[in-house]
Amino acid sequence: MRIRLTLPQLDAFLKLTELGSFRDAAAASGVSQPAFSRTIQLIEGRVGARLFDRDTRNVTLTAAGARLRPLAERLIKTYDEAFDELDQFIGGRQGRVRIAALPSVAAGLLPATIKAFQAKHPEVQIDIWEDISGPVHRAVAAGEADIGLATPPPPQESLKYKALMPDELVLVCRHDDPLTSQDAYDWSVLADRPFIGMSPDSSLHGMINAAFEQAGLDIRPLFNCRHPTTIGSLVAESLGVTVLPRLTLAQMASPALTWRRLENPSISRSIGLITHASHSMSPAGLLFSKELERQARAESRASAA
Repeated sequence: MRIRLTLPQLDAFLKLTELGSFRDAAAASGVSQPAFSRTIQLIEGRVGARLFDRDTRNVTLTAAGARLRPLAERLIKTYDEAFDELDQFIGGRQGRVRIAALPSVAAGLLPATIKAFQAKHPEVQIDIWEDISGPVHRAVAAGEADIGLATPPPPQESLKYKALMPDELVLVCRHDDPLTSQDAYDWSVLADRPFIGMSPDSSLHGMINAAFEQAGLDIRPLFNCRHPTTIGSLVAESLGVTVLPRLTLAQMASPALTWRRLENPSISRSIGLITHASHSMSPAGLLFSKELERQARAESRASAA
């Protein structure tokens, strides 16, 4: 027959082992001495052996009691550690947050967010996966990412979208370009400059072309590039200027480049938090998303200043 003792019974056994007195052990357990004595008798009945030798002055362990003691201590420790791990997880102090993000957002918004978050939650693991918006949306919908950071997904029941910040389209040029003499320009300033554009399969290509059309411009790009970093390198070599979302400047991180606002029209894309509509986010994920919102507000205030 297998011996089965409950955790309260193991705790009572260890209290009597430690204190060596039924009266003190009963008081520590918050029960009467007769009730505590009955608990010990029940434990001994289940074990099938006497665990304590008693006399008028002392309570000492028998050989069976001495054998049980390390087992009971190990079980109590394992129990406490298991629920401590659960408490850490529920409190958002442990776990993993999987993030799928646009490269520009990963470079421009995530570093400050992760630094602030890990200062409070150093044991939470953060995984980052970068891609364009479509794959980011699909990663969240498939449960491969807890959080997506991208432009709004097409309407669908599986995803929720919460706007975090606008990412305005800006003029990008070399830091020593004459265009740096002003803080902002109309789009018409691009009419007489070599223009480096995004490839036609990019969502930015459509946004920029729509702005050209709205401003009455007919501009043929000198190059059509798939990656903003390639465009940045071409601009840095004085091969032309470009228009990109402002967050991509952090992605390129080139001291040779700077940006100026574009007006008439002012165009921006929405960057937001994408989560699964029917999957509960982990506590760590919820805390990380709140930190993202704080950092996005700070970034928006800084860019508006």
